[in-house]
Amino acid sequence: MADFKPLYRYSFDESRRLNEQDKWRDSFTENQRCRDFIDELVRQNYDGFYLRGDIHQKAIAEFGFDRTRWVLANHIQLHDHDGRFSPQNKAWASDVYIQRPAEWEKKKDPLLRDDNIYIQLDSHAGLVDMIASNVQKMYLDLNLYDHRHSIPGGDREDYKGKILIVRESWLGENYKSPENQLFRADSGFGCSPTASGRAVFGQFLIDGEKARLDRGDFVGVLDEQHLPEWAKEKLQKEQTASDAQDEGSQPVMRTP
Repeated sequence: MADFKPLYRYSFDESRRLNEQDKWRDSFTENQRCRDFIDELVRQNYDGFYLRGDIHQKAIAEFGFDRTRWVLANHIQLHDHDGRFSPQNKAWASDVYIQRPAEWEKKKDPLLRDDNIYIQLDSHAGLVDMIASNVQKMYLDLNLYDHRHSIPGGDREDYKGKILIVRESWLGENYKSPENQLFRADSGFGCSPTASGRAVFGQFLIDGEKARLDRGDFVGVLDEQHLPEWAKEKLQKEQTASDAQDEGSQPVMRTP
């Protein structure tokens, strides 16, 4: 898979506060290129009756899932009143986090802006809706874990020792698979739902790579019924090895 440019998810004003304007500019420029890429493919492949070509596949191959979905979701959010977009796509788009200034913020500071209005597509709404549906179908085929696979209220659990679901948005394009979403929490203030600290230390279950994530990077605690067989076997082997080590370290009782 190609090495895609990272998607910057915050607004320009937030990037200025974080001193990350360069990241915002690079991502904004790539967002514009993604918009123009999709619009040009529509112009080339729509004859007034049929939309030919695998536009969704070409967009994902060029920009990856994160940016392609973000550009489409941004457009649908800005046109959520348009009846030509399906209820399913509107519901999906509304769940995509796109930082915009609230009305009260704009009243307080009239200079606040939503630069994402400049990423709107120029294509017909019905065609954008069709492309968005195809992109979503491809994305759902990845079979990633989400809130449906976590225990109810799992985001309020103590995470220590639990198998957690990493949010798909945290994963890089080359790692978007359910295997890479499973993370075992070992320590960190972020394990507690009431602690002020957010850091969660642990390791990815698939390869044991140690990492530090933020508590907000997780969907919640994985429901055990969704734990795959390879993970069950790995955890069982680790538990057996741990039990054997504990047994071997027991003190020898000497009789007088």
